[in-house]
Amino acid sequence: MLQNFIICFNAVLPSMIYLLIGITLRMCGVIDDKDVKRFTRMVFIALYPFMMFDNLYGKNIGDNLDIKLMAYALGFTLVQLAVSCLFVCRIEPDNYDRGAMIQALYRSNFVLMGFPIAINLFGKGNITPVAIIMMLIVPLYNASAVVLFETFRGGKVDFRDMLLRILTNPIIDGGIAAGIVMLIGITIPHPVEQAVSALSDCTSPIALILLGAGLNFSDFGSDRKKIAICTAGKLIFFPAFGISGAVLLGFNSVPLIALTLLVSAPDALASFAMASSMGGNGRLAGELVVFTTLISCLTMPVWLFILKTMGLF
Repeated sequence: MLQNFIICFNAVLPSMIYLLIGITLRMCGVIDDKDVKRFTRMVFIALYPFMMFDNLYGKNIGDNLDIKLMAYALGFTLVQLAVSCLFVCRIEPDNYDRGAMIQALYRSNFVLMGFPIAINLFGKGNITPVAIIMMLIVPLYNASAVVLFETFRGGKVDFRDMLLRILTNPIIDGGIAAGIVMLIGITIPHPVEQAVSALSDCTSPIALILLGAGLNFSDFGSDRKKIAICTAGKLIFFPAFGISGAVLLGFNSVPLIALTLLVSAPDALASFAMASSMGGNGRLAGELVVFTTLISCLTMPVWLFILKTMGLF
Protein backbone atom coordinates (compact mmCIF):
# COMPACT_ATOMS: atom_id res chain seq x y z
CA MET A 1 0.00 0.00 0.00
CA LEU A 2 2.85 2.38 0.84
CA GLN A 3 4.40 1.64 -2.55
CA ASN A 4 1.14 2.59 -4.27
CA PHE A 5 1.06 5.92 -2.44
CA ILE A 6 4.68 6.63 -3.35
CA ILE A 7 3.93 5.97 -7.03
CA CYS A 8 0.93 8.32 -6.98
CA PHE A 9 2.70 11.01 -4.98
CA ASN A 10 5.73 10.88 -7.29
CA ALA A 11 3.42 11.44 -10.27
CA VAL A 12 2.25 14.74 -8.75
CA LEU A 13 5.58 15.77 -7.19
CA PRO A 14 7.15 17.27 -10.35
CA SER A 15 4.13 19.54 -10.80
CA MET A 16 4.42 20.62 -7.16
CA ILE A 17 8.11 21.42 -7.65
CA TYR A 18 7.39 23.54 -10.74
CA LEU A 19 4.68 25.43 -8.84
CA LEU A 20 7.08 26.07 -5.94
CA ILE A 21 9.71 27.37 -8.36
CA GLY A 22 7.17 29.80 -9.78
CA ILE A 23 6.05 30.92 -6.30
CA THR A 24 9.68 31.45 -5.29
CA LEU A 25 10.47 33.46 -8.42
CA ARG A 26 7.50 35.72 -7.70
CA MET A 27 8.47 36.19 -4.04
CA CYS A 28 12.04 37.06 -5.05
CA GLY A 29 10.79 39.66 -7.52
CA VAL A 30 12.22 37.88 -10.56
CA ILE A 31 8.80 37.82 -12.23
CA ASP A 32 5.69 39.96 -11.73
CA ASP A 33 2.07 39.89 -12.88
CA LYS A 34 2.85 41.57 -16.21
CA ASP A 35 5.57 39.03 -16.93
CA VAL A 36 3.27 36.14 -16.02
CA LYS A 37 0.54 37.36 -18.37
CA ARG A 38 2.96 38.00 -21.22
CA PHE A 39 4.84 34.70 -20.93
CA THR A 40 1.67 32.68 -20.30
CA ARG A 41 0.25 34.02 -23.55
CA MET A 42 3.51 33.13 -25.29
CA VAL A 43 3.41 29.55 -23.97
CA PHE A 44 -0.26 29.20 -24.91
CA ILE A 45 0.26 30.39 -28.48
CA ALA A 46 3.75 29.09 -29.24
CA LEU A 47 4.04 25.82 -27.28
CA TYR A 48 0.60 24.27 -26.70
CA PRO A 49 0.08 23.45 -30.40
CA PHE A 50 3.32 21.45 -30.40
CA MET A 51 2.30 19.59 -27.24
CA MET A 52 -1.01 18.55 -28.78
CA PHE A 53 0.59 17.69 -32.13
CA ASP A 54 3.30 15.61 -30.49
CA ASN A 55 0.82 13.58 -28.44
CA LEU A 56 -1.42 12.81 -31.44
CA TYR A 57 1.01 12.52 -34.35
CA GLY A 58 1.79 8.93 -35.30
CA LYS A 59 -1.20 7.56 -33.41
CA ASN A 60 -4.18 5.92 -35.03
CA ILE A 61 -6.66 8.48 -33.76
CA GLY A 62 -9.57 6.40 -35.04
CA ASP A 63 -8.57 3.53 -32.76
CA ASN A 64 -8.27 5.93 -29.82
CA LEU A 65 -11.64 7.63 -30.31
CA ASP A 66 -13.38 5.97 -27.38
CA ILE A 67 -16.94 7.25 -27.80
CA LYS A 68 -17.92 6.00 -24.36
CA LEU A 69 -15.01 7.88 -22.77
CA MET A 70 -15.74 11.07 -24.70
CA ALA A 71 -19.45 10.88 -23.89
CA TYR A 72 -18.76 10.44 -20.18
CA ALA A 73 -16.27 13.32 -20.08
CA LEU A 74 -18.66 15.61 -21.92
CA GLY A 75 -21.75 14.44 -20.02
CA PHE A 76 -20.23 14.72 -16.56
CA THR A 77 -18.83 18.18 -17.33
CA LEU A 78 -22.31 19.34 -18.35
CA VAL A 79 -23.75 17.79 -15.16
CA GLN A 80 -21.11 19.64 -13.14
CA LEU A 81 -22.06 22.88 -14.85
CA ALA A 82 -25.79 22.38 -14.28
CA VAL A 83 -25.44 21.33 -10.63
CA SER A 84 -23.00 24.17 -9.95
CA CYS A 85 -25.38 26.74 -11.46
CA LEU A 86 -28.35 25.47 -9.45
CA PHE A 87 -26.38 25.24 -6.21
CA VAL A 88 -24.59 28.60 -6.44
CA CYS A 89 -27.70 30.48 -7.55
CA ARG A 90 -29.49 29.06 -4.50
CA ILE A 91 -26.87 30.06 -1.91
CA GLU A 92 -25.44 33.24 -3.50
CA PRO A 93 -27.80 36.13 -4.42
CA ASP A 94 -25.16 38.37 -6.04
CA ASN A 95 -24.56 37.85 -9.77
CA TYR A 96 -21.17 39.50 -9.31
CA ASP A 97 -19.92 36.49 -7.31
CA ARG A 98 -21.96 33.74 -8.97
CA GLY A 99 -19.85 33.44 -12.12
CA ALA A 100 -16.57 33.07 -10.22
CA MET A 101 -18.02 30.44 -7.89
CA ILE A 102 -19.65 28.38 -10.66
CA GLN A 103 -16.45 28.42 -12.71
CA ALA A 104 -14.45 27.20 -9.74
CA LEU A 105 -16.80 24.25 -9.29
CA TYR A 106 -16.91 22.92 -12.86
CA ARG A 107 -13.95 24.32 -14.84
CA SER A 108 -10.72 22.42 -14.14
CA ASN A 109 -7.08 23.09 -14.91
CA PHE A 110 -6.92 19.77 -16.75
CA VAL A 111 -4.40 21.06 -19.30
CA LEU A 112 -1.79 22.30 -16.81
CA MET A 113 -2.29 19.94 -13.86
CA GLY A 114 -3.74 16.82 -15.47
CA PHE A 115 -1.67 16.37 -18.62
CA PRO A 116 1.80 16.27 -17.00
CA ILE A 117 0.61 13.90 -14.27
CA ALA A 118 -0.72 11.51 -16.92
CA ILE A 119 2.68 11.61 -18.65
CA ASN A 120 4.44 10.86 -15.35
CA LEU A 121 2.18 7.85 -14.77
CA PHE A 122 2.08 6.28 -18.23
CA GLY A 123 4.90 7.86 -20.21
CA LYS A 124 4.89 10.16 -23.19
CA GLY A 125 3.15 8.69 -26.20
CA ASN A 126 0.77 6.56 -24.16
CA ILE A 127 -1.81 9.17 -23.21
CA THR A 128 -3.66 9.82 -26.47
CA PRO A 129 -7.05 9.51 -24.69
CA VAL A 130 -6.01 12.40 -22.42
CA ALA A 131 -5.19 14.60 -25.44
CA ILE A 132 -8.49 13.72 -27.11
CA ILE A 133 -10.49 14.61 -23.98
CA MET A 134 -8.56 17.87 -23.82
CA MET A 135 -9.61 18.79 -27.36
CA LEU A 136 -13.22 18.01 -26.46
CA ILE A 137 -13.45 19.73 -23.08
CA VAL A 138 -11.43 22.94 -23.62
CA PRO A 139 -13.91 24.40 -26.16
CA LEU A 140 -16.78 23.48 -23.83
CA TYR A 141 -15.12 25.27 -20.92
CA ASN A 142 -14.51 28.39 -22.98
CA ALA A 143 -17.96 28.54 -24.58
CA SER A 144 -19.88 27.81 -21.37
CA ALA A 145 -17.89 30.39 -19.40
CA VAL A 146 -18.69 33.11 -21.95
CA VAL A 147 -22.41 32.27 -21.83
CA LEU A 148 -22.27 32.14 -18.03
CA PHE A 149 -20.74 35.58 -17.50
CA GLU A 150 -22.74 37.26 -20.24
CA THR A 151 -25.92 35.95 -18.62
CA PHE A 152 -25.00 37.20 -15.16
CA ARG A 153 -24.05 40.67 -16.39
CA GLY A 154 -27.11 40.92 -18.64
CA GLY A 155 -25.17 40.92 -21.87
CA LYS A 156 -25.70 39.19 -25.21
CA VAL A 157 -23.58 36.26 -26.37
CA ASP A 158 -21.80 36.76 -29.71
CA PHE A 159 -21.84 33.18 -31.00
CA ARG A 160 -19.85 34.02 -34.14
CA ASP A 161 -17.01 35.48 -32.08
CA MET A 162 -17.19 32.54 -29.66
CA LEU A 163 -16.92 30.02 -32.52
CA LEU A 164 -13.97 31.92 -33.98
CA ARG A 165 -12.18 31.84 -30.63
CA ILE A 166 -12.73 28.09 -30.37
CA LEU A 167 -11.42 27.43 -33.88
CA THR A 168 -8.33 29.58 -33.28
CA ASN A 169 -7.53 28.01 -29.90
CA PRO A 170 -3.90 26.76 -30.09
CA ILE A 171 -4.80 23.48 -28.38
CA ILE A 172 -7.48 22.75 -30.97
CA ASP A 173 -5.23 23.89 -33.82
CA GLY A 174 -2.44 21.55 -32.72
CA GLY A 175 -4.81 18.60 -32.73
CA ILE A 176 -6.28 19.57 -36.10
CA ALA A 177 -2.78 19.90 -37.59
CA ALA A 178 -1.85 16.41 -36.38
CA GLY A 179 -5.05 15.00 -37.86
CA ILE A 180 -4.47 16.67 -41.24
CA VAL A 181 -0.84 15.52 -41.43
CA MET A 182 -1.80 11.91 -40.70
CA LEU A 183 -4.82 12.01 -43.00
CA ILE A 184 -2.73 13.21 -45.94
CA GLY A 185 0.02 10.75 -45.05
CA ILE A 186 2.83 13.24 -44.55
CA THR A 187 5.92 11.89 -42.79
CA ILE A 188 7.59 14.53 -40.64
CA PRO A 189 11.41 14.61 -41.15
CA HIS A 190 13.26 13.32 -38.09
CA PRO A 191 15.01 16.65 -37.22
CA VAL A 192 11.63 18.43 -37.34
CA GLU A 193 10.03 15.70 -35.25
CA GLN A 194 12.83 16.09 -32.67
CA ALA A 195 12.22 19.84 -32.50
CA VAL A 196 8.47 19.34 -32.08
CA SER A 197 9.11 16.78 -29.33
CA ALA A 198 11.51 19.13 -27.51
CA LEU A 199 9.00 21.98 -27.63
CA SER A 200 6.30 19.62 -26.37
CA ASP A 201 8.47 18.44 -23.48
CA CYS A 202 9.15 21.97 -22.21
CA THR A 203 5.52 23.12 -22.36
CA SER A 204 4.24 21.72 -19.05
CA PRO A 205 7.26 22.72 -16.89
CA ILE A 206 7.24 26.31 -18.17
CA ALA A 207 3.44 26.57 -17.92
CA LEU A 208 3.42 25.23 -14.35
CA ILE A 209 6.21 27.58 -13.27
CA LEU A 210 4.17 30.47 -14.67
CA LEU A 211 1.08 29.13 -12.89
CA GLY A 212 2.99 29.16 -9.60
CA ALA A 213 4.23 32.69 -10.29
CA GLY A 214 0.67 33.74 -11.02
CA LEU A 215 -0.68 32.64 -7.63
CA ASN A 216 -1.27 35.82 -5.65
CA PHE A 217 -1.34 35.37 -1.86
CA SER A 218 -1.41 39.06 -0.97
CA ASP A 219 -5.11 39.87 -1.14
CA PHE A 220 -7.63 37.72 0.67
CA GLY A 221 -10.87 39.32 1.76
CA SER A 222 -13.90 38.04 3.63
CA ASP A 223 -14.63 35.22 1.19
CA ARG A 224 -13.59 32.31 3.41
CA LYS A 225 -16.99 30.61 3.37
CA LYS A 226 -17.34 30.85 -0.41
CA ILE A 227 -13.77 29.62 -0.87
CA ALA A 228 -14.35 26.67 1.48
CA ILE A 229 -17.59 25.66 -0.27
CA CYS A 230 -16.13 25.86 -3.77
CA THR A 231 -12.88 24.13 -2.82
CA ALA A 232 -14.71 21.23 -1.16
CA GLY A 233 -17.09 20.90 -4.10
CA LYS A 234 -14.32 21.09 -6.69
CA LEU A 235 -11.77 18.78 -5.08
CA ILE A 236 -13.91 16.35 -3.04
CA PHE A 237 -17.62 16.29 -3.95
CA PHE A 238 -17.46 16.25 -7.76
CA PRO A 239 -14.39 13.96 -7.95
CA ALA A 240 -16.08 11.46 -5.62
CA PHE A 241 -19.11 11.21 -7.90
CA GLY A 242 -17.24 11.52 -11.19
CA ILE A 243 -14.61 8.89 -10.38
CA SER A 244 -17.16 6.52 -8.83
CA GLY A 245 -19.33 6.74 -11.94
CA ALA A 246 -16.33 6.07 -14.19
CA VAL A 247 -15.36 2.99 -12.17
CA LEU A 248 -18.92 1.64 -12.19
CA LEU A 249 -19.02 2.03 -15.97
CA GLY A 250 -15.90 -0.11 -16.30
CA PHE A 251 -13.23 2.45 -17.13
CA ASN A 252 -9.67 1.58 -16.14
CA SER A 253 -6.03 2.30 -16.97
CA VAL A 254 -5.38 5.45 -19.08
CA PRO A 255 -9.06 6.31 -19.77
CA LEU A 256 -9.92 6.12 -16.06
CA ILE A 257 -6.95 8.27 -15.08
CA ALA A 258 -7.84 10.76 -17.83
CA LEU A 259 -11.32 11.13 -16.32
CA THR A 260 -9.92 11.23 -12.79
CA LEU A 261 -7.53 14.05 -13.63
CA LEU A 262 -10.31 15.91 -15.46
CA VAL A 263 -12.66 15.94 -12.46
CA SER A 264 -10.04 16.29 -9.68
CA ALA A 265 -7.82 19.04 -11.13
CA PRO A 266 -8.09 22.50 -9.50
CA ASP A 267 -9.86 25.58 -10.81
CA ALA A 268 -8.49 26.73 -14.18
CA LEU A 269 -6.16 29.72 -14.16
CA ALA A 270 -8.19 31.14 -17.06
CA SER A 271 -11.11 31.54 -14.63
CA PHE A 272 -9.45 34.61 -13.14
CA ALA A 273 -8.96 36.31 -16.51
CA MET A 274 -12.49 35.40 -17.61
CA ALA A 275 -14.11 36.78 -14.45
CA SER A 276 -12.02 39.96 -14.49
CA SER A 277 -12.72 40.76 -18.14
CA MET A 278 -16.43 39.91 -18.18
CA GLY A 279 -17.83 41.78 -15.20
CA GLY A 280 -17.41 39.08 -12.57
CA ASN A 281 -15.60 39.08 -9.23
CA GLY A 282 -12.02 38.71 -10.42
CA ARG A 283 -10.61 38.91 -6.89
CA LEU A 284 -12.73 35.98 -5.70
CA ALA A 285 -11.89 34.03 -8.86
CA GLY A 286 -8.18 34.57 -8.18
CA GLU A 287 -8.54 33.41 -4.58
CA LEU A 288 -10.33 30.27 -5.72
CA VAL A 289 -7.54 29.48 -8.21
CA VAL A 290 -4.94 29.83 -5.45
CA PHE A 291 -6.74 27.69 -2.85
CA THR A 292 -7.87 24.92 -5.18
CA THR A 293 -4.42 24.70 -6.81
CA LEU A 294 -2.56 24.37 -3.52
CA ILE A 295 -4.99 21.92 -1.93
CA SER A 296 -5.21 19.81 -5.10
CA CYS A 297 -1.54 18.95 -4.59
CA LEU A 298 -2.78 16.92 -1.62
CA THR A 299 -6.13 15.66 -2.92
CA MET A 300 -5.06 14.51 -6.40
CA PRO A 301 -2.49 11.99 -5.10
CA VAL A 302 -5.17 10.63 -2.75
CA TRP A 303 -7.63 9.97 -5.58
CA LEU A 304 -4.86 8.30 -7.61
CA PHE A 305 -3.81 6.26 -4.58
CA ILE A 306 -7.35 4.95 -4.08
CA LEU A 307 -7.55 3.82 -7.71
CA LYS A 308 -4.04 2.31 -7.61
CA THR A 309 -4.89 0.37 -4.46
CA MET A 310 -8.02 -0.95 -6.18
CA GLY A 311 -5.82 -2.18 -9.03
CA LEU A 312 -7.53 -0.02 -11.65
CA PHE A 313 -4.31 1.21 -13.26
